[in-house]
Amino acid sequence: MKRSILLILILYCSSLYCQERYVNIDQQIYRIKEFGLGDITVIFENGMSDSLEVWGTIPDSVAKFARVFLYDRADIGKSDLSHNERTIPNIVSELKNILMDQNLDPPYILVGHSMGGMIIRYFASIYPDDVKGLLLLDPAPESFWKSMSKKELKEYIRGGTEWYETKFPPKYRKEWYYFIPNLEYMNTLTIDSNLPVILVSATAWNWYKYHEDILTGLKNARHIELEGEHHIFKNHPDLIIQYIKELTN
Repeated sequence: MKRSILLILILYCSSLYCQERYVNIDQQIYRIKEFGLGDITVIFENGMSDSLEVWGTIPDSVAKFARVFLYDRADIGKSDLSHNERTIPNIVSELKNILMDQNLDPPYILVGHSMGGMIIRYFASIYPDDVKGLLLLDPAPESFWKSMSKKELKEYIRGGTEWYETKFPPKYRKEWYYFIPNLEYMNTLTIDSNLPVILVSATAWNWYKYHEDILTGLKNARHIELEGEHHIFKNHPDLIIQYIKELTN
């Protein structure tokens, strides 16, 4: 009897800690982490060229009240080189395939930072029945680039390409090369107007001026502005955990 109780406690405790592993789906290897307990799975979608480590200890805190899933997209972190073009539809399809392969059933709360905000918005549009809430952390607002003239956009792309090719190894650059074309996929989103959405703007960049455009037509949305850097969750981890908990409830 005591051994059975001990075994149950060991299994329970192990489920609360990071279960990092590698999965092979369609000859593509991904690094994933899945841990915690709960009826809802909180999925973290990293910003451009960020690996899952970027979230620090936030997922560990979330795992106390929900199941948690993190991963490195193809070309990022410890995942394999991509076999497909890095379009938003391909990235979302890959995420969906991983979740199905690992039997991580909905409902999901999606947490996306920067470009990750574009990815989770597209996911919510394609799989509306799977998603119960979105937390957008200083998300990339497509209207920011649409407001640029052709000359301004050309200069922006030139500067961004120079920066990425100076700072990052080749495999990390692919997401940048596809970034501007990927903005077009945001034009066809059909997100449920009643979906709970929390959007957190950081003051470090001027994206917050365009974030209200993302929330157009969403009746159950909150827009919160916080002082801090683009990786706003590093400045306010406790608040981010609180917002995730609100969405899971």
